[in-house]
Amino acid sequence: MKQMKYFPLSVLVMMLSTMPFTSCVNNKQATATVSAIAQQGVVPDFMKGIAGVEKLQTKIDYSKPQNWRAMAQEATKPVDVFFLYPTVVGMRTPTEICDINDSAMVAGIDWVMRGEVSVFAESCNVYVPYYRQISLPMPGMDHAAINKYMSQFDATDALDYFLTHLNQGRPFILAGHSQGSALIINLLANYMKNHPEAMSRMVAAYPIGTSITKEWLKQTGLKFAEGPTDTGVIVSWDTEGPGNKNAFSIEVSPGEVSINPINWRRDETYAPASSNLGSINFNTGKMAIPGIADARLDTDRGVVVVTTADSTYALPSYAAPLFGPECYHLYDYGFFYNNIKQNIADRIAAWMKK
Repeated sequence: MKQMKYFPLSVLVMMLSTMPFTSCVNNKQATATVSAIAQQGVVPDFMKGIAGVEKLQTKIDYSKPQNWRAMAQEATKPVDVFFLYPTVVGMRTPTEICDINDSAMVAGIDWVMRGEVSVFAESCNVYVPYYRQISLPMPGMDHAAINKYMSQFDATDALDYFLTHLNQGRPFILAGHSQGSALIINLLANYMKNHPEAMSRMVAAYPIGTSITKEWLKQTGLKFAEGPTDTGVIVSWDTEGPGNKNAFSIEVSPGEVSINPINWRRDETYAPASSNLGSINFNTGKMAIPGIADARLDTDRGVVVVTTADSTYALPSYAAPLFGPECYHLYDYGFFYNNIKQNIADRIAAWMKK
């Protein structure tokens, strides 16, 4: 079990740049004008200082297979998954929008495929588009506006191509992690809202590792999962240790909600590690059964608290000012890998019985 804590340094640095910062400024005006700005090709103020913004005015041709990291050649399963990966391009100065063939991004996605996307593979036909992601936005930037702006380009184009040409009317799951999840929630609030027929076929959305708040749910009219088999819902959580209680973390927003990924409850009922079906080793892809993590929902803070994992699984101490002393963001998927896999199968089974 000790070997599980040794996370590749390169991936650690990449993943540190995935955190969806919560904007500290009033974003209503920026949010209202983002779509028009994107269409006009005008760089909005909140994107200035970010290198490579002009790249977004060139569309990615998602009809080309090389622009997909995974595109099921045969749809042998009744349900698809459309997955957006977390940031893997690392910390850059200045903050940068990467190219579609960025070497760090292409290499980093290999880990994501093994440690996160694979959880869907038994139940779903897998579709993972390459998208030009942004390196770490610095404190002080309007991160909420940046995420919304970015979501209107590659993420929207890829989803539209997937639904129009690849999905063929099958039920599907939308999923991601961290930056990918931040894009997914914007797609849910915008693209999917404007495509009700597609929304009617969504088994569930798993935007794990981004902040889902009561206010966002109210604004969008979307429903958060209440149990293990409800469908058409949002399934998400942020993972912390008890050392983060009352600590500042850019991972945690006021009014945040999560679900316990072991017992799939929304209350504070404790789930022991003995109930964890298996945690994945990031380096090797091997399983530890039972899993190493317990889980209890802190309903006040809106996060999942793990007490049985060694504190070395937390982000390193230099990240504590931003994430608190025990942020387990890197293990949002890994701690609960087999439980997520089973839950995906259970929600699909419930969907098929409708």
